[in-house]
Amino acid sequence: MKRRYSIKLTVISLFILTTCLTASVAIGLQYYFSKQQALQSALQKYQNISSLITKEVKNVDRIFSSLTLLLSGLGQDFEQFDENLLARTAFAQLMRGDPIFYSLYIARADGHFYQLINLNSLEEIREDLGAESSDRWVLVEVIRQGQKNIKTSSFFNSSFQLRDKVSVESKYNAVQRPWFVGAQNSNLFKTEPYLFHNVQVSGQTYASKIDDSVFGSVLGMDVISETLSNKIQDRLGHAITKLPAEFYVYDETGALKASSNDSKLVSLPDVTPLSLTKDQRSLIDSVGNIEVSNQINWTPLDFAVRGKPAGYFVDKMRIIGLKTGIRLKFINGVSWAGLVEEYKQGDIDILYPVANNATNRASGALSIPLARFDFGLATSGNGYGGLEQLPGKKLGILKGWSIIEEIKVSHPEVQIVELDDLYAGLLSLYSGDLDAVMDLNVILESTIEQHFFDELTVNVVDAKQDLHSTNTFHMAIENIDSQVGDIINQAIASFTPEEIRFLETKWFSKGSPSGVVPYEFLIDATKDESLRDQLLTFDVDGESYFTYIEQIDLFERGTEYFSITVPSESLLDAALSNVVASTLGSAALLTLLIPLSRIFSKPIVSPIQALIEETKKVRERRYSDVDGVPSRIKEIYQLSRSIETTANELSVYEKQQQEFVDSFIKLIAQAIDDKSPYTAGHCNRVPELAIMLVDQAEKSSDGSFAEFGFESDAQRREFRIAAWLHDCGKITTPEHIVDKGSKLEANYNRIHEVRTRFEVMIRDQIIAFYQQQAPTLQPDLDSALQGDIELLKQEFAEVANANVGGEFMDDEAVERIEQIAKRTWTRYLDDQLGLSPEEQRRLESRGIRSVTPAVESLLADKAEHLYKHPSKIEYDPSFEIKMEVPEYLANRGEVYNLTIRKGTLTAEDRFKINEHIISTIKMLERMPFPDDLSKVPRYASTHHETMKGTGYPRQLKGEELSIPERIMALADVFEALTAADRPYKSAKTLSESLRIMKFMVQDEHLDKETYRLFLSSGTYLEYAKRYLAHEQIDEVDIEEYWV
Repeated sequence: MKRRYSIKLTVISLFILTTCLTASVAIGLQYYFSKQQALQSALQKYQNISSLITKEVKNVDRIFSSLTLLLSGLGQDFEQFDENLLARTAFAQLMRGDPIFYSLYIARADGHFYQLINLNSLEEIREDLGAESSDRWVLVEVIRQGQKNIKTSSFFNSSFQLRDKVSVESKYNAVQRPWFVGAQNSNLFKTEPYLFHNVQVSGQTYASKIDDSVFGSVLGMDVISETLSNKIQDRLGHAITKLPAEFYVYDETGALKASSNDSKLVSLPDVTPLSLTKDQRSLIDSVGNIEVSNQINWTPLDFAVRGKPAGYFVDKMRIIGLKTGIRLKFINGVSWAGLVEEYKQGDIDILYPVANNATNRASGALSIPLARFDFGLATSGNGYGGLEQLPGKKLGILKGWSIIEEIKVSHPEVQIVELDDLYAGLLSLYSGDLDAVMDLNVILESTIEQHFFDELTVNVVDAKQDLHSTNTFHMAIENIDSQVGDIINQAIASFTPEEIRFLETKWFSKGSPSGVVPYEFLIDATKDESLRDQLLTFDVDGESYFTYIEQIDLFERGTEYFSITVPSESLLDAALSNVVASTLGSAALLTLLIPLSRIFSKPIVSPIQALIEETKKVRERRYSDVDGVPSRIKEIYQLSRSIETTANELSVYEKQQQEFVDSFIKLIAQAIDDKSPYTAGHCNRVPELAIMLVDQAEKSSDGSFAEFGFESDAQRREFRIAAWLHDCGKITTPEHIVDKGSKLEANYNRIHEVRTRFEVMIRDQIIAFYQQQAPTLQPDLDSALQGDIELLKQEFAEVANANVGGEFMDDEAVERIEQIAKRTWTRYLDDQLGLSPEEQRRLESRGIRSVTPAVESLLADKAEHLYKHPSKIEYDPSFEIKMEVPEYLANRGEVYNLTIRKGTLTAEDRFKINEHIISTIKMLERMPFPDDLSKVPRYASTHHETMKGTGYPRQLKGEELSIPERIMALADVFEALTAADRPYKSAKTLSESLRIMKFMVQDEHLDKETYRLFLSSGTYLEYAKRYLAHEQIDEVDIEEYWV
């Protein structure tokens, strides 16, 4: 049921709702437009900042490029190393004002190298170079002397006063550096970020050949990547306060060149140093820096981001350094093949990681295993799981891998394609140019995930089956002292499970650090110009981001892109914080109007509440009590007048409807009475008597009547309607049962009477025949005949008297009927002729056949006298009917009917008569009576119940019957006893009726208190005078009939 609310609450709520709605619209509009303005402002500001930073990055690149070209254009004056004050002064003047410059230098084709380093570029380079706090510049000169390179480092203060000069042998050969080689074929060559040789700082080199150089010289400028990144980060921090903005510089493959998220790369577990001997510590101190290889993009094992080494193996090398004190110097910026070549030439001390195969073992000493990793095959859904499945197929492997030769020997049918870059190989695999790509399983899975190659899969290769190599990876340590190698092996063996677990979690779990941009959208933008140079949004795992992407081309190879990315929620929250504050302030002010709603609602609420009270009178049908409610509100006044008018019209309409229903009910009762002339008036008289008696019950203060009384005219009308409908079910009772005035009376086919007449005529003819045969014997026969005739007359009189149905038939009378019935007669005619088709089918179904002539009993109970029920009789359980159903629908047996001890009805007839009350229940329960008439079905269907529970149809007891129901039972009995229109009995006098009712009270058939009221109130006499014949009203002494 839906919940309802008071008019007061509704009106106040409407006022509040209106206020809130108005406030909400106003606040909403304020919020919307403020939000749009703030959002547009924030987005515009973000886009402007992104564009500005991009321009700054491009400007820095253009400045570096221009300066490099400018200096290289100064010509031969820069090529003189001896007391080259011109170059030193120019370099110092250029770098003095900006820490982004790490160094400027000149390299000649003969290997001579001249470099000025800016010590203010990064604080940590001072320690790496051995500089003191007073030092401002370091001048590095590398001069070729025979087969050796001698490096001289001179330390100057800001005034170029020399503090110290240190000369050492060096492996550095500028001519072999990528920037020198690249500058030979390019007007301006720009390297990828890499680790500078002198210090472990990453940066980028701009290089250009010196014009008209005598020595084939190249001028180079080193820019520190971290300084540039810090500048960008600072610019973001000042411009977009408290926003987690991220910037990325990356190429078309997604490989990072610079990023704001480098902090995750350097985290290491807590490490306990090894307990080394004094000799071992002395050895390590004497060795100095050990140069180790670092690949560019072998993620996640060994790679570089912004030139900084990173990866699982890099962290292991750093931990080895922490455990042993060995100073490691990473060398990167070249391919794996280049690293292998530098190791072979002795320019790199340690090469790692290398597989444990014959080729690597033959090239020199290997450390104990650093780690074990399975090889894997990346395929494009074809499920190759081993090399033996690739005959005639193209297999991509990184160039320089030692297992290439082994595969060529063990699987010569495989077409090996050597790759410069794993990403390029996976692209070829994706496009179908390769059938598979081989690398370590973790490398393939990481690269596929980070570059979003969702269609590619990786299968583990069984090394024992496909390769002679083991799955272990080592360091190549041929170029270092064997005792140092032993210390390294000792450090490798000392790794704890916790340290291994830390590294595996850091590098092999989802979201681990990598050298690739973390968002696929940024890579897509490199292939679609429409996604660049504007502010765009993209989603990752349900989180939205704003990004600005622009092409910048910072490096020599490929094309670079600059992106600034920020979570949408962070940007919007920051933009909307002031909007929300102002909106809440407006909402607080408008909320103060809400308490006034109670006062504003009174002119509406008060009259509406008064009208509600008036409608209650209408609901209670007190139409005459309805009054108008004054109000100055036109609609409420009209509603008041409408309620008054409606009440008056409802009063008239209700009276009309009641009169209509009452007349219709009386019409039904009259129809039932008119149905049988023998019960005419019963349905009219019982209500009159019941109403007389119930009026007396209301007036009485005795016993249970003291608290009895109808609370309203509606309840009184309810009882009256029930009284009129108490026998409505008789409309379904067959007339021949209702009108049965004698025991043998039935709904009868008179062909049997006609047949009997023909039988008599046959007898007459037979008798006449015999009379003509012996006339002399006639006198003697007459005497005997007269005796037999008299006996038959006497027996017929007994049968006829039994058929009338007196008050009671004793055993002697029953026995006499059974004796008379034994007389026989001969039937000559077929008793199944002239029957209806239905009757004929009934006899045939019972197997009854007519035979003539046949000896028949004078009176008989035959099989054809029994009529079965057409269907099983069942009643709705909700009716609670407890009447016993006889076996047969009807029993027309002659002896069975003539021996009825009381009345004219058999058990089957009685059930059919009593069944009218069930019809009453069915009819009335189906009628949609209103609440004030809901008891009509109950009142109308209980007048045949008894006080002791032997009545019908529910066998209710006295305590289950209300006073109106007890009154109905008594009225029905008294009317039936005194009725003069019943075919089966004579009308009883007043005294006879009261005597019978006294016995019925004593037998707990009728209610004692109701019977006493009936006598004491004189209701019996009042009714008798109105409805009984004069001769029925005799003298009555109520004391004689009192119970």
